[in-house]
Amino acid sequence: MINEKKDSKILIVDDEAMIRKVLKKYLSEKGYFIETVNDGLEALEILEKESFDLVLTDLKMPQMSGNELLESLSKNYPNLPKIVLTGYGTEKDIMLALKTGAYDFLTKPITDFNILEHSIEKAIKSKKLNDEKNLYIDQLQQLNEIFSMLNKGKNTKDIFDSLNVTLKEIIPFNKLALIVLEKDDKPNVKLLKSDTALFINEVRTQKIDSCSLVETFENIDHLKINDLAEYIKTNPKAKNINILIEEGMLSSLILPLVVNNEKRGFLIFASKKSNVFKQEHITFLNSIVGQIALSIERGELLFENEKHAKHLEHLVDERTMQILKTQNSTIFALSSLAEKRDPETGDHLARMRNYSVLLAQMLKYIGNNKEITNVFLRDLYNSSILHDIGKVGIPDGILLKEGFLTKEEFEVMKTHSEIGCEALKNASKDLGEDSFLKMSMDITLNHHEAYDGSGYPNGLKGEEIPLSARIVTIADIYDALTTRRPYKIAFSHEESIKIMKENSEKYDPLLFKIFIDNSEEFNGIKKEFSNS
Repeated sequence: MINEKKDSKILIVDDEAMIRKVLKKYLSEKGYFIETVNDGLEALEILEKESFDLVLTDLKMPQMSGNELLESLSKNYPNLPKIVLTGYGTEKDIMLALKTGAYDFLTKPITDFNILEHSIEKAIKSKKLNDEKNLYIDQLQQLNEIFSMLNKGKNTKDIFDSLNVTLKEIIPFNKLALIVLEKDDKPNVKLLKSDTALFINEVRTQKIDSCSLVETFENIDHLKINDLAEYIKTNPKAKNINILIEEGMLSSLILPLVVNNEKRGFLIFASKKSNVFKQEHITFLNSIVGQIALSIERGELLFENEKHAKHLEHLVDERTMQILKTQNSTIFALSSLAEKRDPETGDHLARMRNYSVLLAQMLKYIGNNKEITNVFLRDLYNSSILHDIGKVGIPDGILLKEGFLTKEEFEVMKTHSEIGCEALKNASKDLGEDSFLKMSMDITLNHHEAYDGSGYPNGLKGEEIPLSARIVTIADIYDALTTRRPYKIAFSHEESIKIMKENSEKYDPLLFKIFIDNSEEFNGIKKEFSNS
């Protein structure tokens, strides 16, 4: 009960100065914060300026009686508990008090202060429980809004801007900063929103001390600083705190952004007032900070993927002569098979490129796969479109057949993987091991292999299948299911995901989980490249 009393405020309304003095002295010694007024009008005036946890009121008072005050409180402050304390109470007064929401009705003179204290404790406890319930409901609504926003796949800036607006409805801050950890845990201010103009145009030049952030959070999950000026006296190395102080900030709340048990950055809230960040703010933020971290990382990933796609032509122009020779050889290989017709569209190839690169990038981030380098991503982008090049060697009567193939026809169709691989092998004889056609051959030959060993042409199993081929397999099957083919209609995104889940044993488990967890991003690529 001591903790409940600590921040509880009681307003005593009584026209007798001695009563006010006695009650204030007794209740103050019990740990309550007490304000006293002479009558109902004064009570309403102070309630407009301050919040209280309980009103203790007399009935017989000048200007505005206790009954009138109770009626006004019932209308304007329905959740504020009231206790009536009077020496002139009638049965009618009791009924009115109860009707207007009074928690208790006690008579003067007080002969047993324990009864009064017990009634006060119960009333305040009831209010705090009700406040907590309402806060919980409000926070649930806010959580739903925030999670909905975070799951829309926006870029980092959009996520940050939305958080700045949404969280201000819950948390009293004047500045919000996103700090990301770059190589060697070097902090960099990525984004910043502030009510003050100072430093806003100097985000990139701010000096953030690694020691004051990374090392601070080795053993704690948040840092609440009620008084920045006092904190800097005992932590002089915390340069970022000096920046906040120079902006006129008095208090701060810092939370690390953690993904896969690794700190990727920090959210810093700062206020122009001291001691404003409460435990309920910390509890609320702790419930969403993990999702915020994932969404920001995801936004960065999508940004990099978009950037990669937009600038790919420029990267191609800067490639070495070795890559140019490889491209010429690929054109030669394709030209040698030009008399055969490939039924796939340019949209299919664009989707395959984007599906494959996105899945590989997500594996690099989530799985921390060292095999996926920039060169791997570049070669995958170029190689994935050659996965079915061998189909130009399949007779049109089989390749373009409406309906299902016979067993014999399917055996012919299966040879396309070996036909394509052989064509690329011949084209790459003079190019060496570092040619991207090496990956192309891996993909072309093995993209129909299955993780459980049930695929073709060689029945490879698990990681016997090259990583590039395991990536393209998921992209190719998703595209095949969601698009019309001579032998089938196009399934919806949801139907396709369901079918793939039913056959999940055929895919690399980690890759497939990443694909399922981010399936809406693949659905977005499908929609973007399905216009022709």
